[in-house]
Amino acid sequence: MALNFIKTKNSKPFTQRELLIGFCAALVILAGLLFSQEAYGETFWLSLFLFAIFPFLVVVRLLKEPIQNFGLSWGKPRTGLIISLITVLIFIFANYFILFHTKYGGQLSIARGIVGSFTAFLAFEFFISLPLHFFWEFFFRGFLQLGLEKKLGNFSLLLAAVLPAILSFQSSWIMIVLIFLSSIGAGIIVRQSRSIFYSALSLWIISISLDIMIIRIVHQIAK
Repeated sequence: MALNFIKTKNSKPFTQRELLIGFCAALVILAGLLFSQEAYGETFWLSLFLFAIFPFLVVVRLLKEPIQNFGLSWGKPRTGLIISLITVLIFIFANYFILFHTKYGGQLSIARGIVGSFTAFLAFEFFISLPLHFFWEFFFRGFLQLGLEKKLGNFSLLLAAVLPAILSFQSSWIMIVLIFLSSIGAGIIVRQSRSIFYSALSLWIISISLDIMIIRIVHQIAK
């Protein structure tokens, strides 16, 4: 009986809501691909519009749904914090292993200008990197994953992990793999906690730890 229900549910055509989310998401991805990867990764205002303002306006003005439906709530704090802690520890260890115990560490990149200045490092991490992670999480995990979850189920989680990896096509293959896997981890956090806050903070902490490790290697080489 449950199997028949699933088949019946999945056989239903996409609603106007789902088609609108898919169309708007496709526009954002296309815009991201049209710009160079450097511009996509480093231009704060471009990311603000593509991944935050545009989907937010779609939710509020066109879909007219509560923003909580798209992960802008505290959700389940206990669940979110526990899964986030596990995810952060796994990826910090993985990044450490790749950087210090494999030949692929040199393929991991870092933002320009933060290696030689502690002030620049702090400014970048808090005023650029942190907001960007919230922008990306709102679009990929909130707007896309949660927005299409009722129709696509777990496939919406996979889709929201594949697309950021595609947008990073100019990066090294190891960076693309890490982006994909960290997006899977973020998707699990959001699916269980029903909030993008925990996934955004988790990815930000992972990003900071990776930057610190790369800076340490650069300083060691410079000595």
